[in-house]
Amino acid sequence: MQGFTVRDYVKEFGPAIKQLATWLQEDKIKYSETIVEGFDNTPQAFLDLFKGKNSGKMIVKI
Repeated sequence: MQGFTVRDYVKEFGPAIKQLATWLQEDKIKYSETIVEGFDNTPQAFLDLFKGKNSGKMIVKI
């Protein structure tokens, strides 16, 4: 087993972003996000993130 960091692949960022954008446009990639409304709800959103109460990316909309 060998670990890696994102910095190991900086040279591939450009092509990867183009390919991912194409896949998103073609609906080949699906993503989900949990949106919490209001800055005052940020602490609870943060706690919920670590409890696994979100689906995909946790976003606080202010």
